[in-house]
Amino acid sequence: RSSELGGQEDCESCLTDLEASHAWRGRSRRMAKVLGRGGLVDRRAAVCVSRRPSLVARSGRSRAVASSSRRTALRPIEAVPMTCPVCSEVLDFEVKSEGGPVVGPPEKIACSSCKYEATNTSSFFDLTILPSEAIDPSSQLGPSVLDAFSELAQGQAKSGEASKASSSSYRERNWSVSQLFQSPVISYVYERGWRQGFDWAGFPGADEEFEIVNRLYDETRVCDPADSEAVLDVSCGTGLFSRKFLKSGKWGTVVASDYSENMLNQAYDFLTKEEGTSPAAEAEGSSLMLVRADVGRLPFESKTFDLVHAGAAIHCWPTPSMGISEICRVLKPGGRLIGSTFLLSASPLGQRLGNDALVKPFFELEKEFSGGLLPGLTGRSYRFWSEDELRSLCELCGLENFKVERENRFIMFCATKPAPRSKDKSDAEV
Repeated sequence: RSSELGGQEDCESCLTDLEASHAWRGRSRRMAKVLGRGGLVDRRAAVCVSRRPSLVARSGRSRAVASSSRRTALRPIEAVPMTCPVCSEVLDFEVKSEGGPVVGPPEKIACSSCKYEATNTSSFFDLTILPSEAIDPSSQLGPSVLDAFSELAQGQAKSGEASKASSSSYRERNWSVSQLFQSPVISYVYERGWRQGFDWAGFPGADEEFEIVNRLYDETRVCDPADSEAVLDVSCGTGLFSRKFLKSGKWGTVVASDYSENMLNQAYDFLTKEEGTSPAAEAEGSSLMLVRADVGRLPFESKTFDLVHAGAAIHCWPTPSMGISEICRVLKPGGRLIGSTFLLSASPLGQRLGNDALVKPFFELEKEFSGGLLPGLTGRSYRFWSEDELRSLCELCGLENFKVERENRFIMFCATKPAPRSKDKSDAEV
């Protein structure tokens, strides 16, 4: 077929080299879909895409328009296909690349399979089912009643069609912790004192935590590193660790997701106004996407990320089992989940005794009073953990090789998605 390409010999040799590598095998199946939709020339363009495409990039099954045939890593839109949060179909849309580290979203995204539509902001992709106003803490009973009377007074309630068509007519009262982080006040103070206050529980500080993340990631590697690895920072908050991943220059693709619109707006401000861009990240062509997403319904294809990081997050999730199972789904085989959270108050005693089982009655008593029969006595809505609970949850969701580093009530845990064993290794074990 080389004659049909009309002088694409360089692309043919590039493609041959890629297909010979193990990393290309998984991607070649996805490229088969591209071949069916776009033809031979488009297939080569998708393979030989530059790290910074000119003007247009597409998600999922679409291609990026390359500014050169130099073989480099894919930009986030190509490397991390995003999916519809309703039907999980890969989304197809265009964005304009403006050359900065933050990838800007299009104004609107529509799913070709179902009727899902999302309106993005200028700073982040919004790929949740519920719009932010449907879960805003201020959207409680009082304002809803006033809105209903206001509509009645304006004559907008003459038929049921108007309320049916309005996306703002549906409300959900989320778990109180989820509502807390919707507040613009909390997003503003999060890195201006709130996060630093975690040292009471033994959190060592962001810089040292990031060193632990890197150490656990390197120590638990079971697959050869890819040319360009992707990291998802779930419940990223104001992007404290997302910026560290970006500035390290180690990651070709950084995706920062959170459920709170105000947290993502603050993350964007830090990225573009206060923090600037790392020379290392610019040199390596690293890029970052901000995505509003529900950790229990992640809008990404399966087997996408090499690492999912959840810093000081799981104690805030309404349904941790759904979050961990979704994380396992989007991890590549051999990929790792690394997260940190708060341990139950008797955990330091269990650590000194060398066995948490000796203080398990205290664990159960604390859970009963704080989140069970009598939560009103403490007023606490967070779920704090024991090490054994975290291990059990990760194993239930299909993760293995559970490792931890803990101090006082701080714990950082790492678990790995099983990787297929090579035939030679299996035969040796037999």
